[in-house]
Amino acid sequence: MGLLFFSAILNAQAIDPARLGFEAHQLKTQTLGEVNYYLTATTDDTPKPLLVYLDGSGADPLFQQVEGGITSTIALNYQQLLDAYRVLVISKPGVPFIGELSVAEEEVPMHKEPAAYTERLSLAWRVESTHLVIQKLIGEKVIDPEKVVVLGFSEGAQVAPFVAEKNQYVSHVLLFGGNGLNQFFDPIITARQKALTGQISEEDAQNTIDSLYLIYQEIYAQPASTTKRWWGHTFKRWSSFTQRDPLDALLKLDIPIYMANGSLDENSVLSADYIKLEFIRQGKQNLTYKTYPNYDHQFNELIFENGTFKDAIPQLDKVLDAAISWLKEP
Repeated sequence: MGLLFFSAILNAQAIDPARLGFEAHQLKTQTLGEVNYYLTATTDDTPKPLLVYLDGSGADPLFQQVEGGITSTIALNYQQLLDAYRVLVISKPGVPFIGELSVAEEEVPMHKEPAAYTERLSLAWRVESTHLVIQKLIGEKVIDPEKVVVLGFSEGAQVAPFVAEKNQYVSHVLLFGGNGLNQFFDPIITARQKALTGQISEEDAQNTIDSLYLIYQEIYAQPASTTKRWWGHTFKRWSSFTQRDPLDALLKLDIPIYMANGSLDENSVLSADYIKLEFIRQGKQNLTYKTYPNYDHQFNELIFENGTFKDAIPQLDKVLDAAISWLKEP
């Protein structure tokens, strides 16, 4: 899912990239269509390192107007990094930089999915668009090519390894809430865990898994479909993101990799644990892997008393601060 946080940067009147500290740019190719990207502005002509932020899934704009202010899919406090980096964010196909969120009947903020997003969104689109923008910025000599950091959250953490595999300038990769194996494996693991802990019966778990295999067969039989959907995404999106495991790309990298997950993240933590195991097995020393006990997918610390949920304490800033400190290490 996309990661949202409330921001007190400014009110929601006349918001544009410049007011939020970004320069707006665009490139266009026949395959990708329009790629709209935004680079933090600077008054210093000296090229700085680049930090590429890849947000999570969904068609939400990078910034959204809501009552009382704005929210963003950018979990990183980019304003605190301006002295050290130019920060790059890329809109998904057809998705505006900023837009208004309506509220559905269940009181969940929603954004209408643009046609271009439905037709074009795939792993290949996100990887290739990011690669081309990095190449363009380096060619324009507006960034320092010696340090190009790619940071991905959730779906972005699945994109980042393939960007690093493709682009020779990527020097560091940071992954938050990302998978190691095929995403389709996660719901299977979850069903088995629920049966093991007595939340559901073994029969119910097997029925769930059998039904998952049926939908997976359907998705892989129609991998280009943009009209059929499962769990809020097109078959095209699902098939593209599950053709290769992120682990495959990560194992090819010799650059520093930082990965953080919450132990209560059903989406990814077990398959992410497997990444660490494979790095150990293959004798690779370039992975720093941190698991935060009792944290969920968005790095909220979940508090339980006698097995009953009591509270969720946001700890994302702490998690990000640790990662940024790691980036500063020689």
